[in-house]
Amino acid sequence: MGMRLAVFPLLLLAGCSGMNQAGPWPSLATRPGEQAPLVPRTPLGPFAGCGQDMIAAPAPVAAPLPPLPADIPARLAAVDAALAQLELQMPAQRRAALAAIAAAGGDDGGIEVARSRYESLFLGLGIQDRALDAIGDDATGTTGSDAVAAQVAALRARLAALDAARTL
Repeated sequence: MGMRLAVFPLLLLAGCSGMNQAGPWPSLATRPGEQAPLVPRTPLGPFAGCGQDMIAAPAPVAAPLPPLPADIPARLAAVDAALAQLELQMPAQRRAALAAIAAAGGDDGGIEVARSRYESLFLGLGIQDRALDAIGDDATGTTGSDAVAAQVAALRARLAALDAARTL
């Protein structure tokens, strides 16, 4: 075991003994016979005018945007109709709920039933919100996406106003 440990440093010293014999060797620098005399050297790289640097990359051309899906206007109209129907029903339902709450007096059960009936009117808001998300996703990256985004934003504002009117 001791002999093996003594041999290891000797091997390392033997490998380093001939390093200074012809300059710093081994080296990755080019030696005099390794470069062709007719190929010009440049400071930017080893060779100029050879290979891929001669091929000019074509200018990128933007691909035309795909058309707007055909069903988007119908889907926007469906969401608009659902919100309009809710806007029509809400005032009468709100008055009925407030009257039921006033009639219930101190009965917590009657008050909760009246509030639940009123809030059940707004259950479709989540569906319409997801429909607007899907419409926005489908219209993204198409030719008419800006106009659709403006319509979706207007419908979202109406939806937020209805959601704010949910509580009594």
